[in-house]
Parts: sequence; C-alpha cells; structure tokens
Amino acid sequence: MEKYEVIIIGAGSSGIICALNSSKKTLLIEASDRIGKKILATGNGKCNITNNVIDAAHYNTPLVSQYFKKFNTIQTLKYFENLGIHTYADNEGRRYPLSNSANTVLDLLLKALSLKKQLRIIVNSIPLSVAKVNCGFSVNTKDEVFTCKKLVIATGGNSGMQYLNQLKIDYINFKPSLVGLKTTKNKGLAGVRVSNVRVKYGNFDENGEILFKEDGISGIVIFNLSAYLARSNINSGKIKIDLLANIQEDDLLNMLCISMNNNSYYTLVDVLEGFLHKSLAKNILEKLALDKKYAKDCTQQDVNRIVNLIKDYVVDFVGYSDNNQVHTGGVDLKNLDDNLQHKQIQNLYFIGEVVNVDGVCGGYNLQWAWTSGKIVGDCL
Repeated sequence: MEKYEVIIIGAGSSGIICALNSSKKTLLIEASDRIGKKILATGNGKCNITNNVIDAAHYNTPLVSQYFKKFNTIQTLKYFENLGIHTYADNEGRRYPLSNSANTVLDLLLKALSLKKQLRIIVNSIPLSVAKVNCGFSVNTKDEVFTCKKLVIATGGNSGMQYLNQLKIDYINFKPSLVGLKTTKNKGLAGVRVSNVRVKYGNFDENGEILFKEDGISGIVIFNLSAYLARSNINSGKIKIDLLANIQEDDLLNMLCISMNNNSYYTLVDVLEGFLHKSLAKNILEKLALDKKYAKDCTQQDVNRIVNLIKDYVVDFVGYSDNNQVHTGGVDLKNLDDNLQHKQIQNLYFIGEVVNVDGVCGGYNLQWAWTSGKIVGDCL
C-alpha cells in the first residue's frame, strides 16, 4: 500500500491542470494509454483553449459564475503563456494556439508535468473501487492499493459514475452533449453541407452550418442543439431548419418566380440548383413530388410549397450519435463549496466534466476544465 497526499483520478484537461498546481505528493491515475488524449481532438485538432467571452449564459448553470471569478479567461491565457503556449482569437472570440495544433498544447503540458518532482503518473490503470477510510481515501486498482488524504475525481463524463456510486454521491444522470444527432434517412443528402441555416427546436433558435449524413446531422449549431436537448432530457422530435435563413420568405418567392420565368424550359431541379446544393434541391422536390416537373408547368401553388419547405424543412431526430464531445449531468454545484470540495465529505473534490457543468461549442468546456482544475489544485 502506497500513501500519497493527493490522488487525482482522471488525466484529462482538468486533471492535468490540477496536478500541475498541486504542491503535495500527488498520484495522477489515467485509464487510457496516454494522458490528455481528448485534448488532441478539441477544436478540430487545433485545441480551442478558451473564448474571449466566458460567462454563465454559455453554460447549463448560472452557478458557474462564482468559479470564473477565481480563474477566468485572462488568467487562463496568462497561465498558458507562462507554459510557452501563445494564442490568437478568431472572429468569434475562440482562442487557439498560434501553431494551430492541439499537439502543441498537450506537448507543453506534458513537459510541465515532467518537471513536477512530487508527481507520479500511472496510465493504463482503472481504479476498481474508491472508499472513504480513516486516513482519508483508498483507491484500489488491479495491481495496487493506494491511500491519500485528499481525493480528486476528474474522470470526465459518465466514466466516473462507479466512483460516485461507491462514495454515495448524489448526481444528475449523464447524457451525451455536443454531439451529432441521429435522424431518419436523409435521402441523397449524405455529405451535403449547408451554411447560413437557422435551426429551431422549442426555445432553441440558432444560426450556423449543418452537415447532413445518411441518417444524421451534425455541425456546431447541431452540437449546441444537442446540449439543449440533453439538458431537457429530450430524445426525439422534429427539428425545423430554415435552409436559406439569410433570405426573407417574400424575397425568396420573388427570386424563384423570376428564375422560373427566365428559364421556363428548365426542370425545377435545375431552377432550384441556383439556390441550393443539387442533392438538397432534388430531395426537396422529391418530397413535394415535383422533381419531374418543368418550370413552365409550375403553378403558383407549387412555388409556394417549394418556398415553404425551404424555409421550414423538418428533420426527424431519433437519438444521439456516438463520440460526443462532453456529457451533461454529474455532481451538482449546489453540493460543492467554493473550492469544489463536497460539502458533506471533507477532502473530496470534483472537477471537469464529472461536475454538472457543460457549455456550448467555442472553448467553454475547456475553460471549465482549466478553471475547476486550477481552483482545486491551488487548495490541495
């Protein structure tokens, strides 16, 4: 049995930052063969470190604000600069490393970890059980038993459920978030990307770009919608999409009529290709049974139906895709103190995704990882 002052279970973004800021003898345990692997996939491989504008409006809980007062965007950027990681902002405020490579971020985090003399890192090790004991906590793996005075759960998402259950911690059920959505078949649309669309479902209303798959849809606006759906515990429904959100309905009607009058011997597929991707034009007209019709034979009612479907295209959502970026759910902030220590169990901390904090796309989830990890690391 080996004793540590601190054990951190989970070596993702929050676990790494927590370990970097711990001043005690610390053990960092990671289930996979390498720490920080998920960092490499963030920001499409560029690592969207944070955002210039971090506030509670981008998260599922207003309680997150009090933690950003302790470690915010400015402090995060300064922290990474001190590690040698310099950043730039795109036109939406998303911060990326100047190298445009997530490998830069992970490599320099690993370098900083390697200089921590009181830190031991174990990979390919899954704790089978954790328990509260007289001296603090015990962590049992297949090969070893460890004890510590302070335990940090940084597992990320639902991979930490077993430890929450073993420690008898109340939590909100985990659901996938920031993920593509499964739909009924999108005939002929696999691989079709559409910009400037408006996506609506319930109180969700956002513009962006979508990518159709054979039986699904994705894109940042869909990822953000998935967060709304997951938080609302919605697993199916009808998503409304305005396929030409930057054109008013009356203007589109006039434009379509002019195009038909000028090209009366075009098929409607030919006419609509001037407005939409050909596969999408064909899909719309097949839905309306107008795909074989010529412009010269088109009635005003036909034109109205086409415009209505373009402005109110409905996709049947039937579930969530795999490979979600984050989870919604976890330990409620109401049960944690200002340092993310559990209010009922002293020296037990929760950081990152295992806490019920999730944000939309744009660097918000990584910022929560850095913030929560730094806050706990500083008080260990």
